Amino acid sequence: MIAPVQICKTVLSRLSAMDFEKEGGSSSEQLIFPKKIQAKGTKHKNRISEQELRFLFIEEFKKSNPELFYSIETPTIGKFNFGKSYDTIKSAKDGQSASLDMCVFARSLGSYNRILNIEFKHKNAAIKKIGKDILKLIQENQNGAFIHLLDNTNISTFCNNRETGLFNKFYKSFSDFKIGWSNNDKYIHLVIISLKQETIIHRKIYRADLNILKDIFFIESGSKKLKDINCKGWQVEAIKKCHE
Repeated sequence: MIAPVQICKTVLSRLSAMDFEKEGGSSSEQLIFPKKIQAKGTKHKNRISEQELRFLFIEEFKKSNPELFYSIETPTIGKFNFGKSYDTIKSAKDGQSASLDMCVFARSLGSYNRILNIEFKHKNAAIKKIGKDILKLIQENQNGAFIHLLDNTNISTFCNNRETGLFNKFYKSFSDFKIGWSNNDKYIHLVIISLKQETIIHRKIYRADLNILKDIFFIESGSKKLKDINCKGWQVEAIKKCHE
């Protein structure tokens, strides 16, 4: 069975070892982060995106799970209506199929069966983008994984009084869409990759957890370090770089 966290550990190690086009370097990793040109060509910035995350994840998936199969931009079984704002997101029998970033299949007697749906995100995305992905994973029958790459993190990146943290957005999304949860036996694995901190924070959400969402997604006052997230059932793991 595919283990997203183990794959993400290797992916983070490789991401941490990558060079940037803007600065140059001598990394053995062939993939590099490109630069983007702004301000009418007067400003160059490093471009980090979910594309590098997705590409490396698929590479490592193929190495570690040769018995499994996958598709990308896979149409959902469920139907949805996605409007222009978060408040318009909903499942709808008269809606349209959405797309899953990646879907993993097992093959038996020539038939392919979906076993895991995966969504990838980068940066602290807007609530609408996160909500759409969470709704898709909630409504589909298979286990899900939401893999989110953050360039830099601290406690307020996850939870803050302005409700702009990633946990704040997870809490709202799961609270608003939990009624659509399908399959009592499935889980959704939340995996957060902190690039600069070289840390992975992860936790599985089961149907029973929908009754204790505040306990899962709100960090105790006074917490200052990522390790303090452990008290909410999350696991926090530091990763060793490939080049160390």
